[in-house]
Amino acid sequence: MKRILLFLVAIFTIQLAQAQTIDISAARQVTLGQVVTVKGIVTNGTELGVIRYMQDATGGIPIYDNSVTPNRGDEIEVTGVMDEFGALLEITGVTSSNVISSNNPSPTPIVVTPFSIGISNEAQLLKINNVTFTNAGGIFTNGTLGFSDGTQTGQIYLGSGSSLIGTTIPQTAVNLTGLSSQYNGSVQLLLRDVNDIEIASSFYVTTRIEQTNLTTTSFDLTFETNVNGSSNVEYGLTPAMGIHVSAGGSTTNHTVSLTGLTAGTVYYARAYAFDGTDTAAATPKVYATVSNSTGVIEVVFNQPVNTGVSTGTNATYLDGAALEAKIIGMINDAQISVDVAAYNQTRNGIITALNDAVARGVEVRVIGNDGSNNFALQNNTTNFNWFLGNPDGLMHNKFIIVDPTSVNDSWVFMGAMNLTDGGIYNNYNNCVFIQDQSLAKTYRLEMNEMWGTNTTAIGIFSRKLGSNKIDNTPHLFNIGGITIESYFSPSDGTTSQISKSIQSADSKIEFSMMTFTRNDLRDDLINRFNAGVTIRGMIENVNDVGGEFATLVAAGLNVRDDSVTHILHHKYVIIDEDALSSDPMVVTGSHNWSSNAEANNDENTLIFHDATIANMYAQEFSARWIGIVTNTENVVLGLEGFNVKVLGNPVKNVLRFEMNNESFENISVMLYNTQGQLLTSKVLNNVNGVTNHSMNISDFASGNYIAVFHVDGLAVGKKFVVVK
Repeated sequence: MKRILLFLVAIFTIQLAQAQTIDISAARQVTLGQVVTVKGIVTNGTELGVIRYMQDATGGIPIYDNSVTPNRGDEIEVTGVMDEFGALLEITGVTSSNVISSNNPSPTPIVVTPFSIGISNEAQLLKINNVTFTNAGGIFTNGTLGFSDGTQTGQIYLGSGSSLIGTTIPQTAVNLTGLSSQYNGSVQLLLRDVNDIEIASSFYVTTRIEQTNLTTTSFDLTFETNVNGSSNVEYGLTPAMGIHVSAGGSTTNHTVSLTGLTAGTVYYARAYAFDGTDTAAATPKVYATVSNSTGVIEVVFNQPVNTGVSTGTNATYLDGAALEAKIIGMINDAQISVDVAAYNQTRNGIITALNDAVARGVEVRVIGNDGSNNFALQNNTTNFNWFLGNPDGLMHNKFIIVDPTSVNDSWVFMGAMNLTDGGIYNNYNNCVFIQDQSLAKTYRLEMNEMWGTNTTAIGIFSRKLGSNKIDNTPHLFNIGGITIESYFSPSDGTTSQISKSIQSADSKIEFSMMTFTRNDLRDDLINRFNAGVTIRGMIENVNDVGGEFATLVAAGLNVRDDSVTHILHHKYVIIDEDALSSDPMVVTGSHNWSSNAEANNDENTLIFHDATIANMYAQEFSARWIGIVTNTENVVLGLEGFNVKVLGNPVKNVLRFEMNNESFENISVMLYNTQGQLLTSKVLNNVNGVTNHSMNISDFASGNYIAVFHVDGLAVGKKFVVVK
């Protein structure tokens, strides 16, 4: 009888909860899966995505349902199922939702300390006063960011769509307002927009510090303050700094020149202003002078390129054996140190070269990714220290640093290529060899942070990877007269810099990407396309969860699925390669266009502001693009105003063809086998009218081939047969 009564009470309780509105605090106590009806004020809008937080006088609860899209300030009544995601209580499966009234004031935030964020105030608006951010003066990025009030610490979380991403992290004390949340036991304050950050100081630096006018012995630092003050910088060779320079004056726009510096040297500097009674100081940052190195930059691709679109300097293609020999040769030339940070390492020859370096007295350090094969590291005897890292995500870098203390023997190897059989020999990859001391020292700083020391001894308790890192490396370089930017993830706001590059496009964008899941970069491309910029792109993983391929295609962009046999492993974008007056550039490195790359993984990225390098990448892009077109049988057989026919098909040693073109155009001719491999190419300049041409194919074996004629951005294909 007692069991029957308990059962009836349970049924009655459930029916009562479904039938009437209850306080949010009561809803938070019911069993998961139970239906509840609650009422409250919505405390966020689209700035947090689909999720909406609501609050009444007793508590708060988030609602996660695509059908519920009220605005901040709406009073709503919702019926749905109590659920849990990442330990966060929420309402899902909404069956009823209605807006009672709009434009209501938000609930007054509860004033708490950092340690007070938690279950007791989950989903409610909180306010935390007088805190400073970790990585102040850097760039807000997708993910978590720490803050402290001097004794207690906490963290904020910014989603990928936050309007704060890409803006400068305040360099002074602030008061924070946000929503108390959590993910898998990690409590977080969710900031909604810039209004949730209230500057707590009356005199402060308002901008990120910009480095300009770089030379071997000087550079300028510029910044702004909210009110007038004198312009000053403290700098030095260590974080202790100690040298003060004052430009005097009283202004909100400050410039201080640091002179008498040493070439190829890293400096720590803190800009500040003084108004007579108070000081507004920026967060100390790291800068580098121009080096006296050769500035040699060698861009290398491991698969054939199309030199037919070269504007004068042909891109370098090295097959796998030659490319691996070049990497080993760089290690063999090392006299002081070699640092390797590579996601995966399966080439025994590279490990042998590192062991040989140790034998001749070179310091060697190696970091791989925990979870990758790394057969060469784990199955060989290694005479150097190494570890596999990143507990947050992936140690996804692919870089090598050689002899950074040497002016002319310092090298950086970087790019998209893993040190594996597939990475070097099969997959489509790009890499760059750069001889520059300033850049080598910068990469060494990043290595030291991940390693935990600046020696060969691993800093077990001091090493920092993933989201534990801070923005502590130089970002701007002049190498061989070329402006280059350097960014490491996840500390440096890399996605915002990629976004900035895309937004600068005036004429053309071409990108080649293994993984593309970032909504913000998708929107950047669509916006530039709608502004008249020509866009072509290739994506390998078109079926990734959250992938942007389908959305880009639906928006009308010319984006292709890479369906060739080998993996398109690139992570590059070419900006305005055809427009010299529009700052042609290339963004490349290990950073896929994904949220993991931005928020969790260890990545490195370089931005080259140079027309020649942009054209080298365009040669690579053209070869891959035609290969995709050929492989997917999307080559058109005819084009208005242009006709071509193969003469004497089948052929033996010479391919002859006749063109009829109505206008004067440069036409690239590329010959492929049936596997989509580019065999040879040729550029015909100013083709007009009926013309005859030929290409030597004496080394072609008997079989089927395709000739692809690149005319005004389109590919016109003709099949031909070789018979020997």
